[in-house]
Amino acid sequence: MTRFLRGLAKFIALVLVAGGVGVALGMGLSSLSEDNPAAPVADAQTTESSGSSLTPTAAKLPPATATTTAPATVTTAPPTPPDPLAQIRVRVLDARLFTDETPSGRQEQRARVTVRIRAGNGGSERVPLPSPILRVGSVRVPTDASGEQFEPLAAGASHTVTLRFALSGEATPKVVRDRRARILIAGRSVAMRVKVQAPAS
Repeated sequence: MTRFLRGLAKFIALVLVAGGVGVALGMGLSSLSEDNPAAPVADAQTTESSGSSLTPTAAKLPPATATTTAPATVTTAPPTPPDPLAQIRVRVLDARLFTDETPSGRQEQRARVTVRIRAGNGGSERVPLPSPILRVGSVRVPTDASGEQFEPLAAGASHTVTLRFALSGEATPKVVRDRRARILIAGRSVAMRVKVQAPAS
């Protein structure tokens, strides 16, 4: 009986010792697990860098393209050359009207006007003169091609011619009544007094 009790006491002591050792081992393992956690901790720098790559501000934008504006071109109109006709001097020396007293002449009121006129070139260039025109009121009469005509005037030259104009209709009695007419020559209108002469032969 005594031997049995001794054996029981040794068994209980052995169990107690084994239990204490197990508790100590459990506590040690628990302490180790707290010092070295299994869950990995993400690198803050890596997280920040990966997160910043997703932000739109960090994305590379294409360089801005500079826009250049061409300077405005100012065009200046070339100067107007002087009018060569402005250098022409004109003088009416004589103007006469000759009525046509033939039956057909009286019916059509025909007449002939002669104008003796001098033109001089005071410029430094040769100037051609447009054909003069006789104006009676609103009627305009060109020069008679059978009469004299102005030739181009050389620089410093003058020329005197007798121009002839054939009138008809209402222009003839108007000149007879007013004794006036105008001649358009060298870009100007020159007034002149007209002498009414004997009927034209």
